[in-house]
Amino acid sequence: MNDKPPLYGDPVVDQLIEAFFAGNEAGRAYLHQSAEQKITPMIDHITIRCIDIDLRAIPFLKIGYLYQDEMVEYPDQGWWAKVYRKTGFPTLFVDQAYSDARGEKSIIPRWVNQFGEEVLHHVAVLVRDIEKVVDAMRQIGIEFSGEISGKRGTRLRQIFTAAEVRNGAPFTVLELTERNGYDGFYPEQANQLMESSVKTRST
Repeated sequence: MNDKPPLYGDPVVDQLIEAFFAGNEAGRAYLHQSAEQKITPMIDHITIRCIDIDLRAIPFLKIGYLYQDEMVEYPDQGWWAKVYRKTGFPTLFVDQAYSDARGEKSIIPRWVNQFGEEVLHHVAVLVRDIEKVVDAMRQIGIEFSGEISGKRGTRLRQIFTAAEVRNGAPFTVLELTERNGYDGFYPEQANQLMESSVKTRST
């Protein structure tokens, strides 16, 4: 069985993905279950937290990622994000706090100060039946930060695992994503995304 994450042939992306799965128990459990079921895992998107989106995106632009005016804003949460895409690679979601007073409520700067910008906050894996995968992962002890967002058949359904803990603080999470003819992002998921950064798994 192959429990290794999918890789894309460029170290800028592959090293981040390898490091994420090496340090995230839920991610490793998902890979193992996929291998047992002979399912090829697919990464929907990867997410980086940073202080300055445009600066952090430069290495990705150099390898062919493009920004095409796809931005998501979460003013009530104090942060915003840009989406970058490259054919054949996972979508890149890069977020930061607002640089003005709105950003004071965001947890992103504190997270970046503790863990840096050279790691992924989360990886989203694409699944066909999110309920089925959640049930299977719960059976082996994987915890989630909340319930599935989105009703059956809706365009975007997501759930986040409870965060890994590093140095006493919430670190990375795995996201399960079910898409139904939609490849974008929208703000309705903001609360669950931030909750995933606070609730930690039991030890």
